[in-house]
Amino acid sequence: MKNLIRFIVENGYPIVFIFFQFIAFYIIFNNNYFQQSTFYRVGSNITGSISEQEAKITDYLNLAKANIELSKENADLYNNSISSFMVVNKEFSIINDTLNKVKYKYAPAKVINSTFSKPFNFLTLNKGSLNGFNKNMGIVNERGLVGVITSTSKNYSIVLPIIHPQSLFSVMLKDQHYFGLLKWDGKNHTISKMTDVSNHAVFSVGDTVITRETTIFPEGIPVGRIHSFEKIKGSNFLDVEVELFVDFSKVYYVNCIENLIADEQEELENATIE
Repeated sequence: MKNLIRFIVENGYPIVFIFFQFIAFYIIFNNNYFQQSTFYRVGSNITGSISEQEAKITDYLNLAKANIELSKENADLYNNSISSFMVVNKEFSIINDTLNKVKYKYAPAKVINSTFSKPFNFLTLNKGSLNGFNKNMGIVNERGLVGVITSTSKNYSIVLPIIHPQSLFSVMLKDQHYFGLLKWDGKNHTISKMTDVSNHAVFSVGDTVITRETTIFPEGIPVGRIHSFEKIKGSNFLDVEVELFVDFSKVYYVNCIENLIADEQEELENATIE
């Protein structure tokens, strides 16, 4: 108690000054509209700034969940796309549409490990045979062709991406339909080679390259755009470079493609070859 009295006596003037300042501000604020509006405006700016930052933090925390939902939505869109169906019988039709049955089925997955700057790159998915993922299933993402599954365990899958020297994909030019084989030369993870393209093919730099229909992929999946091309001396083919659409330095959510009638096509082709 003595210390409190001593403190008040020693600091009496500053305390009285602060007290009267408080009263003065109170009177000014309550009797002047301009000061009131200024105070509310400053307060609103501060509150709004805090709310904005809080919203940004909340959006960031919800981003992973949103990406998962988006990947599932993409799979649903692929499953309902006309390219996922095949014609059953052209003799029967409903209005101007044919009867179809599902040919390709899509399922989402997440990349949990990957490389893009190695001589032999790979991706690991968080789903395996227990989820219906098996060898020789195609992998795509929202930008286009990613690769093909080469092996699976119960809970994981290994993907051979475009940027692997052993990868080989059947592709073609989107509009001109000239086809060839996509094969990576091991140099740049953003560029791949399109081989076996006839030297009489007519196309331009910037033209789009897509997948050709195979037992793994449907036709029309984006691959990349023509980066450059030139004739190979002493050959009937062109040397074509394709700038890939997929950025393998940040592949995260993907979709697995299952061709439900692949066995039928493979059996028929193998019998023909034999």
